[in-house]
Amino acid sequence: MEGLTLNLRKIQGKANGAKSEIPAPKYGEQANPEPNVLASEKQPNYSDLDLFHRAVYPFMFLAQCFAIMPLLGIRESNPRRVRFAYKSLPMVITVIFMVSTTIIFSGMFRHLVLIGISAKNFVGLVFFGCVLIAYVVFIRLARRWPSLIRLWTKTEMVFTKPPYEIPKRNLSRRVQLAGLAIVGLSLGEHALYQVSAILSYKRRINLCPNITDVASFDNYIQKNYDYVFQVLPYSPIIAVFILASIYKYFRLSTLYIKNILNILNMLKIFLQLLNGACTFVWNYMDLFIMMISKGISYRFEQITARIRQLEHQEVSESTFIQIREHYVKMCELLEFVDTSMSSLILLSCVNNLYFVCYQLLNVFNKLRWPINYVYFWYSLLYLIGRTAFVFLTAADINEESKRGLGVLRRVSSRSWCIEVERLIFQMTTQTVALSGKKFYFLTRRLLFGMAGTIVTYELVLLQFDEANRRRGLLPLCV
Repeated sequence: MEGLTLNLRKIQGKANGAKSEIPAPKYGEQANPEPNVLASEKQPNYSDLDLFHRAVYPFMFLAQCFAIMPLLGIRESNPRRVRFAYKSLPMVITVIFMVSTTIIFSGMFRHLVLIGISAKNFVGLVFFGCVLIAYVVFIRLARRWPSLIRLWTKTEMVFTKPPYEIPKRNLSRRVQLAGLAIVGLSLGEHALYQVSAILSYKRRINLCPNITDVASFDNYIQKNYDYVFQVLPYSPIIAVFILASIYKYFRLSTLYIKNILNILNMLKIFLQLLNGACTFVWNYMDLFIMMISKGISYRFEQITARIRQLEHQEVSESTFIQIREHYVKMCELLEFVDTSMSSLILLSCVNNLYFVCYQLLNVFNKLRWPINYVYFWYSLLYLIGRTAFVFLTAADINEESKRGLGVLRRVSSRSWCIEVERLIFQMTTQTVALSGKKFYFLTRRLLFGMAGTIVTYELVLLQFDEANRRRGLLPLCV
């Protein structure tokens, strides 16, 4: 990418139309540490500006409730107050959830080794494995986030004032509407999963005479998370040993010990909450990529709108210099963002590819209850729709970065200058898009290539799974 040296800018003279050269304003970064603020200006009121930080903070705060992005000051309007610290409450919560997810992953792995791993029962291990990796990736991203959001704010400050215009649907509204759609649909998917699992559990107990268990929440958790209790057995004996050691130091009464024994039952409730948290993390990977893509494509859209305003006008060279400067700054921001989160993009794409293939593999399988069909088709359509939506949102960056080419190519000979030629060359030759570790770029062409890959894999997998489909359903009361 060719850099710009803009210490001197040509501007049109007001009196006689002659061009003069004046030095560009210098930013007093030492006197005033706020992003992109002149030394002689007051600090801006960030809460009133259409900034990316203000648009995403509700979803960043929601993510912290599920132990993702352990940051401090995320609710502050000033992005310079956002910071990362290992010794902080959000980081402690993240570590607790990571350890808990590791226990579930270890229990499921041990259980699969005992019963035998197959393509059908391997999906749970992949799910919790992706969640664990996502926790690590988000911690790495949280370490870089303070510097990233400051650079982002500094770069986009110029787009919050003339000559740039704020579209009818501003950045906050676009990000929040898309985010609410993803969160709402994911809640529906998780709720249907729970309803399907609980109804299947109850009907099995009611219809099978050889099962003497009574339907209860405790029994449901023990049956549904049996692999966890193989690693971390839920036993009153363990609780007695723990309480005995506590009693040795604090001399707790017998009544208080009984109350703590009752509190230990919260482990089963925690497992259910942890499963919901893992589902949120699994969905949040795509939601986060979508928010980042919305924020960057929005600024390229503003650049395109400004270029279109100049059509059929005589434009000075200084205007094209300024537009190209802002375009280069956005490309530099995109490069920094891509470096920080390309691991997350790679993980998200691999995760979506695997689960779409797995769900499509089960399309022709018979299910036992109608609620199972409702959940399966909702989950499949939601997964495909979410994957396509994230790809198309990320591809908008590449599309918006090139939409001004048509106007630039029609610039009149009186306004044509070397800066127009450079801007056209940069738009046509440079790939402006997010990537997965530079292995691929998120463009519309990749979405169709991924769809073709899924179809190819499905045709192969269906042939190998033909024997399992012929077996049909296993007996209910076994």
